[in-house]
Amino acid sequence: MQTILTDPDHLANYTDRYFTEVVPVDVDDNALAMQGQQAGQAYQQTYDMPAPSAGVAGSQQGVAPQQQWDQFTDVMNRNPENAWRVLGAMGPEAMRSKLLFMDPS
Repeated sequence: MQTILTDPDHLANYTDRYFTEVVPVDVDDNALAMQGQQAGQAYQQTYDMPAPSAGVAGSQQGVAPQQQWDQFTDVMNRNPENAWRVLGAMGPEAMRSKLLFMDPS
């Protein structure tokens, strides 16, 4: 197992074999008939996720950009897996305050 992780040629050969070899699979006739019946039915996609509240996107826009970044830093220090929520709630002014532009010269 250690060679597959440390030898790039061995890993490449294993990966190539894994994704290119075709292994025959026995399929019974009943499964094929069921698959044929399901193919005729239209696919209906449903989403069961709750809608975000209307105040989430614009709630931070009245707050100064530096306060928003301080809140982001605090969340990153305490609970980094939820920092994306703070970034998503930030207003465009806060994002513009952190953008850096390189001078093309």
